Amino acid sequence: MRAAALLVVAACTGNGFVVEPVIDLPSNDSASAFPLDDLVISVAHSGSTADLVAQTFASGQLVEMPGVPFGDDLVIHLTGHVGSSEVAYGRTCKLAVNQNVGTPTPHLFFSRSVKFADLALPVQPEPRRAGTSIADIDGAGLVLGGVDPSDGTSPVADVERFDPRTGELRLLATVDPRIGAVAAALGTGGDARIALLGGQDPATGVGATFVELLEPDAPVARRYERIDDAQMARVGLTATALTDGRVIAIGGKPVNGMPSDAVDEVSINNGSAAVRVLRALLAHPRYGHTATRLGDDVGATVLVAGGLDAAGLPVQTAELFKPLAEDFSKTFAANAMVVPRSGHQAVLMPDGSVLIIGGVGLGGATVGVTDTLELFTLDAGFVAVGTLPPNAGLVDFAATPLPDGRVLLSGGRRGPGMPALDTAFIAQLDPINGSVNILTTDHMSTPRAGHQSTLLCDGTVLITGGADLPSVAERYNPIPLGRR
Repeated sequence: MRAAALLVVAACTGNGFVVEPVIDLPSNDSASAFPLDDLVISVAHSGSTADLVAQTFASGQLVEMPGVPFGDDLVIHLTGHVGSSEVAYGRTCKLAVNQNVGTPTPHLFFSRSVKFADLALPVQPEPRRAGTSIADIDGAGLVLGGVDPSDGTSPVADVERFDPRTGELRLLATVDPRIGAVAAALGTGGDARIALLGGQDPATGVGATFVELLEPDAPVARRYERIDDAQMARVGLTATALTDGRVIAIGGKPVNGMPSDAVDEVSINNGSAAVRVLRALLAHPRYGHTATRLGDDVGATVLVAGGLDAAGLPVQTAELFKPLAEDFSKTFAANAMVVPRSGHQAVLMPDGSVLIIGGVGLGGATVGVTDTLELFTLDAGFVAVGTLPPNAGLVDFAATPLPDGRVLLSGGRRGPGMPALDTAFIAQLDPINGSVNILTTDHMSTPRAGHQSTLLCDGTVLITGGADLPSVAERYNPIPLGRR
């Protein structure tokens, strides 16, 4: 659902240059922002808590707000109140306002806070399960991979892109069908692309002997590139983007082979992509693990945790990859997980620690799944910091970092083969004592498992796929904190 342009934001020039935001609204009543007593519109620099200009108005009123300076990093905020309570919020992605562009019409998704809102899109995303999603350099969400839930085996080859700046979902490209591929951001600046690595090629039944690259904003003829390379023809590997634009692929295994100890690099040099085998080798070959970059500093290390060994048992020993040395640390001591596991999620927290969530371990009440939460730090190693609630997903769930440093945990299953869940929770790190609090939030509109969840440039989270039946896309609208 889309409201007409109710707002006019005028830049401070004599030519009357204006911005006319388009307000996108949810289609489900439970997430609707209205009725409201009043609304506040403001304009600020991206990342700033100080407004350049702000104005209060009544619902349905045309607003003119002069005095906004030109800038290439402006954000428009809209807040709704009932009495003195702030109950609804939305913001645009970062936009440029100057005399060299036409009248911008940035989209602003406006709904109740901490709600999952259904999207009234002309065409809903394709049904898919066990796919992946990633934000591109512009903050749009790419949805790719996975299988058709109607038969559970047919790979989905279409790549879809949802752009919060326009409110549109469109087909971006079609890739070679494969199952279990992983994606990572490759390159920087004008060379930025999305690399799609590994997975099983259904045409041959073995690992995909190629790497695919997507450049979302390029013309159609240059948007897709395939590089034939057999070095990453394996499943269960990880792909981690480094701060210098390289992507590091670690571990995995051939479809019918033993776990790999290999580490490969994908890089962009002079506009061309290249794959290189590094001399680094995992001390414990594994697949189904996680690989998490510990921060944004140049040369930030990568924590490799969990996964399965050649006997199909979870690996307890973690390893630390050092990108500058292109090798694993020989002095990494605090490396034993509290609960060895695979199929888990690992999320970097604001203080540089890593939260380990869910997965399948060696024991537990249901098919070996574990509800133990672990927090990793370089100083203390792995420490148990609590458990997931009894109605939270332990496998096939999504863990998505929010703008304020918390983590959205959505859907999933209590164990392999169990029903999908519609529950969602917020994981929040206590900076004082290092504990992790799990808070309940709104339920999704439909149960989902193996779905895709992506943080967009406006601070909302796009949720697609993972449902037993075709379902609408949803957006989770976090609290305004951290979205300035």
